[in-house]
Amino acid sequence: MPDLQSCARTIPQPRMVGRRFPRPPEQVMRNVLEHAVTRAFGIGGDAFWGVTRGARNAAFARQVGMYLAHVAFGLSLTEVGQLFARDRTTVAHACTLVEDRRDDRCFDRALELLEGAVCLLRPPAIIVTSAPHAPRATLHSATLRSA
Repeated sequence: MPDLQSCARTIPQPRMVGRRFPRPPEQVMRNVLEHAVTRAFGIGGDAFWGVTRGARNAAFARQVGMYLAHVAFGLSLTEVGQLFARDRTTVAHACTLVEDRRDDRCFDRALELLEGAVCLLRPPAIIVTSAPHAPRATLHSATLRSA
């Protein structure tokens, strides 16, 4: 009977092309982020995407949205800035603020749940495999983050 280690080596593993997660269309990312963050923070979509800073809770919700776009979608800071019509340094500042608040266990858990919600709302990723006998593209669940 073959051992599991040798069997695992013979099974072709999916290979990501370019990014950790293939980038979904911009409108899909905007809808997912808006849906999750605005409901969690109790703000409107206009406040979330607003070009001015706005109210304190709206600004913080936007910063959390930037952080989630960077972490959950794997976008670069520049790409997140383009999505939110901000500069990449603004996105870096937002990510730093959110990371600093993760020391609070309650906030950290809430952010974990929000990140999980974004990952569940994200459309499934299409992963291109390199094995010649495997199908060219396979659909994988969006929750396969640890792969």
